[in-house]
Amino acid sequence: MFPFSRRLAAGSVLSILMAGTALADTTPALSSLFSPASIAGGLMRGAVSYARMIADIRYGALEVDGLRGGLTMRDLQITGVGKHENCHISLGRLHASGISLWGAENAQMHFDLADLTIATNCFGPNAAMIGMITGGNTIPFDAVSINVAQSSGSGALNADIEAISPGIARIEGSVDFDYVSLFSPDLLEKLAQDQGDDTYDRPPLTFDQDGNLVEPESDPFAPPPASSEPTFGLRGTLRAGHVSVEDLGVWGRVKPLLPPDTTSPQSLQALVTAPPDSKLNEVQRALATVLEGFIARPGRITAEIRPGAPIDFDTTGWTSPEDVLTLFPLSLSNALPTPPVTLIADPGTAKDDRAMGLALAEGRGVPQNTPRAIKLLKPLAEDPEVALALAELIAPTDPAAAYAHAQQAAALAATGAQAALDRIEARMTTSELLAAQLPADSPLVDTAFASVPALRDAALAHEQGKGAPRSYAMAWRLASSAAAAGDGAARALMARLDARFGAEPDWIKARDEAADLALSDWTGFALATRFAAGADL
Repeated sequence: MFPFSRRLAAGSVLSILMAGTALADTTPALSSLFSPASIAGGLMRGAVSYARMIADIRYGALEVDGLRGGLTMRDLQITGVGKHENCHISLGRLHASGISLWGAENAQMHFDLADLTIATNCFGPNAAMIGMITGGNTIPFDAVSINVAQSSGSGALNADIEAISPGIARIEGSVDFDYVSLFSPDLLEKLAQDQGDDTYDRPPLTFDQDGNLVEPESDPFAPPPASSEPTFGLRGTLRAGHVSVEDLGVWGRVKPLLPPDTTSPQSLQALVTAPPDSKLNEVQRALATVLEGFIARPGRITAEIRPGAPIDFDTTGWTSPEDVLTLFPLSLSNALPTPPVTLIADPGTAKDDRAMGLALAEGRGVPQNTPRAIKLLKPLAEDPEVALALAELIAPTDPAAAYAHAQQAAALAATGAQAALDRIEARMTTSELLAAQLPADSPLVDTAFASVPALRDAALAHEQGKGAPRSYAMAWRLASSAAAAGDGAARALMARLDARFGAEPDWIKARDEAADLALSDWTGFALATRFAAGADL
């Protein structure tokens, strides 16, 4: 296997492992030995065993909550061996919640670390300088919190982190993507080159008069060989992001170490080195102003991106900081980061029920409140986005009512309505599902029986809920006549429904009623004669 192939395989395995251990909010957890949390606990114990080859590692307890998908490690102690014996790391508690191996559509990853200390000796020659800055021989963290919410379907990702180091600093950051993915524009091309045969690119072998192999002379003007390494970057759509650092004492120790003139306004202006009228020059001037404000009154430095609309980006073409700063409107200040959404001061005074209902449903700009959102949105259920929102809100408590709203959204061609129908169906029994759909004896337009393709298309529309209400009984009724005329797609539809519901009594009853109706259609519309004549009304 070629070097790049090995890296690709390793990356693929790592991606699978990362996806497999996603933390999901809707995935069932098992309380057995093979629950996701138990597997994660076993992997962690195995990792500790292997890591003991290079360090002394001990922990007090590893608790696994298989039912709720939780894992907690306590009193972790890591000490280096040999020349690294002065490096010591201790962790009071590591907690991960909601562990799942099922790759849920909406995953929620949450890690909490408490009472973490890292000895400055772990940083080798830099230990003394770091100790002067931190004020001791360790770097302490009271708490580190990491949260990542990700949607597999849309590619959306929201992440935030907070780290609190007492006497040093508090660091906060967040990023909100509508879509984000690792991206390589030339991956397939480079992979083909890596696996290809370059025999024909080599110069021909030559021999001297004594039969000795002569090395070909290199061409000094020949272009360098193309790299076989693919280009990697991130590609997506950014909504907002920020990083904010609050001084908790570190500046008081750093300032005496600096020459006095380095903190003067004149020295700070020396940071502005980029050409005038450039974006980089603008950011450098803003940075100098923010640093001047921080020195005058130590507190906080915040960098944030709050665009008016989401920004599409592709990092594979970036070559300098100017590329980043031109695309993203970076703002620097000494204040707390501004909220990434428009805040609603008083929901009771809002005049737009639709906007307020959707905001309450999502909890965006105002605290989430499902009952109030439903109350505001129900009178507006004819709106496709509202119907879809109602379906999602009601599904946990009343799947049948939610299904009706999702049907309405699908009928209005709302994006994501069919996926919502699928999710709600997973909460319903066969009896509830069939009762929530149109019965097989619902009226049909005559044009549905115009031809075999018309019957098939109508059956598929009812099966998918696209252009017609989703109804499996109705789909069976229509597909049965098309299949009788030899249509393979209709026959496959019937097989899918039978495979899904099997021998469940409610399905058998609904299917048999649909079959009787199909036979009535066959004779009542004289379909055999019509199809034999190739009629198409």
